[in-house]
Amino acid sequence: MKRHATLASLSLSGSGPRRFAAAASLAFLLVAAAGARACEFPIVKEQIDIVLDRDARLGAEFRAQVKDGSDSVAVIESLVSAEMREKVDVCRFYVAEYLTKRGFPPPH
Repeated sequence: MKRHATLASLSLSGSGPRRFAAAASLAFLLVAAAGARACEFPIVKEQIDIVLDRDARLGAEFRAQVKDGSDSVAVIESLVSAEMREKVDVCRFYVAEYLTKRGFPPPH
């Protein structure tokens, strides 16, 4: 006989061991879902360094837009690939901190 987890079986309205098992299952699902979009900041940092230090055209475009008052994180997002844009979005806090350390104003 196979057992299938359903929302009804994960109800926290029971008591004792069943309630604990349901709460543990729910916590595991939430942690697993959160981990699916974990920040991969070393990869993002490397891409930022490429834009700012190794690609003269993109670096100049980034600096010009930020100098004109654009949000530095938004400008980085606009200059990288779609896949990297998603990674930048997941790591938004770390990206803002890193760009601030690099001397660019923090996003507002």
